[in-house]
Amino acid sequence: MDGPEDKAPMDKAMRVRDVMSRQIYTVSPTDTAQSVARLMKETGVGALPVEVPGVGTILGIVTDRDILTSVVAQGRSTSTAVFEFMTVAAESCEEGDSILLAAQKMHDLRIRQLVVVDEKRHAAGIIALADITRVSPELGGLVLDGMSRHEPASQQLEGMSPCPA
Repeated sequence: MDGPEDKAPMDKAMRVRDVMSRQIYTVSPTDTAQSVARLMKETGVGALPVEVPGVGTILGIVTDRDILTSVVAQGRSTSTAVFEFMTVAAESCEEGDSILLAAQKMHDLRIRQLVVVDEKRHAAGIIALADITRVSPELGGLVLDGMSRHEPASQQLEGMSPCPA
């Protein structure tokens, strides 16, 4: 008997560790905009955590958009150091967090990636909106819809409460 196809609901217990990218590249705060842009091109990523060299603690994040808007658009040198234009205190989550929590944080803060940290606050990976969308197109769509609104994000994703800022 043919009937409507049932869509399997997303496993609400799915964790960040299940969908994050574990192959992580990091940069130093003293690296240049040009070296970071080259690394992004070579690795196919648009965001890199900035870590304390030799320690591994995450200081912030640098995105391709940061390079474009804070270096190129302002006519700054490609030798500008990352610490001059990075986002300090990158938003993060933990491997054991649910993807709903990660998605809610992205939605509330209007960001497309979170650094995944371990218990020592070292980078363990990155979870991007694309990772969430791959396993749950509906959830990814809700996050993206929230980012495109001009008013403050107030929508709560199913089963979640707003994330603390």
